[in-house]
Amino acid sequence: MTTDQKNNGNGIPWSSDPVIIARTPSAFAKKSLFYIQEIGYFKKTSAYAMERKELTSFLLVFTLSGQGELLYREKKYILKPHDMFFVSCEEYVQYSTAGHEAWEFISVNVYGNLIDNFYEQFAKHNKPVISLNDPCTILDKLRSLLCVQSDRTLSAELFTSRLIGELLTYILQHPYDHPYVNQDTITEIRKVQQYLDRSYSERITLDSLADMFELNKFNLAKNFKKQIGFSPIDYLINVRITAAQGWLKTSDESIVDIARFVGIPNTSHFINLFKEHVGETPHSFRKKWGNRTKL
Repeated sequence: MTTDQKNNGNGIPWSSDPVIIARTPSAFAKKSLFYIQEIGYFKKTSAYAMERKELTSFLLVFTLSGQGELLYREKKYILKPHDMFFVSCEEYVQYSTAGHEAWEFISVNVYGNLIDNFYEQFAKHNKPVISLNDPCTILDKLRSLLCVQSDRTLSAELFTSRLIGELLTYILQHPYDHPYVNQDTITEIRKVQQYLDRSYSERITLDSLADMFELNKFNLAKNFKKQIGFSPIDYLINVRITAAQGWLKTSDESIVDIARFVGIPNTSHFINLFKEHVGETPHSFRKKWGNRTKL
């Protein structure tokens, strides 16, 4: 970035000149980290359009000022200040200025280990464009990403990976930080969550939860997932499997009894669920993690 800087109105200084930085990751970064492929700061004042397709990359674009447009999965989105989009460049992507209005933005092409999973989770709960109520956090991380690219050390790659991870985490949390439900609904869902946390050993179904809390079961399922990130039953299974791990680590109770204690009396079903969520059978888990200390 040059020394000729201006304030963009968000309290963060950006160079008045375009910045485009390409990076080639080290073998370690390519295998183990998130990394930058290209990052840039742009202010487009005339007709501008960029297309991407069949590119092994994910694209984050944050609008600083003005207005842009995104065409993705055959839908068009208007990009206003503090909007950010997150898309896969394996698919067709077009982003452009909107009419004659100037568009100031930062774009980041990223890739790395497990980023596909981050994107899959994001796409489940979001449109490609999200509006950020507190843009300063994102702006600070983007500015840091731009600045650190002048350093080609391993330390800089690690810092870059951390910043990208923080950006991805922030946008994944967005629908849960701003679930767009009223306070009464939030309170109801928290009560259901607390009940599942303490009463997981009981026989619980979506219907029984709805009856207990006098809620429509479809609204309960929708609002619980919107606020917590999991369906009520998926959440309950997680609580039960976590409790089972505690029993297996610290007790000599039989697997049959532990399954019953955590609310899954069908032992075969318990073993299958445990293996699905933990990656090994309860017997194998106990053998590795059980308390072997003898007094």
